[in-house]
Amino acid sequence: DLVQASARLAGEDIQKEQEPDPKIWQLHNKYIICQIKTGLMVIDQHVAHERVLYERAVEIMDNNVPNSQQLLFPQKIELKPWEFEVYEEISDDLGRLGFNLSRLGARTVMIEGVPQDVRSGSETFILQDMIQEYRRNAEKLKLEKRQNLAKSYSCRNAIMSGQKLSLEDMRSLIDRLFATRMPYVCPHGRPVIIR
Repeated sequence: DLVQASARLAGEDIQKEQEPDPKIWQLHNKYIICQIKTGLMVIDQHVAHERVLYERAVEIMDNNVPNSQQLLFPQKIELKPWEFEVYEEISDDLGRLGFNLSRLGARTVMIEGVPQDVRSGSETFILQDMIQEYRRNAEKLKLEKRQNLAKSYSCRNAIMSGQKLSLEDMRSLIDRLFATRMPYVCPHGRPVIIR
């Protein structure tokens, strides 16, 4: 009887560990709600991921850390004249960030590798969106080149509002967010967390 009771108790403990954590939820595929001792914490998943990607991008570029994943099928992209001008200006830092790019023609670029955080299948869109965002930031905010590139990268590559996240993804994002230097605001100054 004692052995059966022990086994039953052990089985209950295992079952409890496998149940989903009731302290983390996703609301409207946009916010992560966390139960904390003093109430609730609401995290905007897009701006939280922006903060994580921004700090990672700055660190990678400053320390010249390898961050490129080679593409199985390189992507060719034809840039508009103004896009190519911006590309030429930031190509060295794009390389430091993890983009493995080569020039093919007058305005044609081959994407052979991308940073680890770039979603598969979005390589050309991410590069064009980053160039657009970089130009907009340069005109409006007058940022330093690497800071501008890191903001452009994080904004265009972050988890989007409306994207469903698994419990594991939410936990990982929360852990990575609180490992950053400034977890309470995104690189653009928007609040990440409301308590």
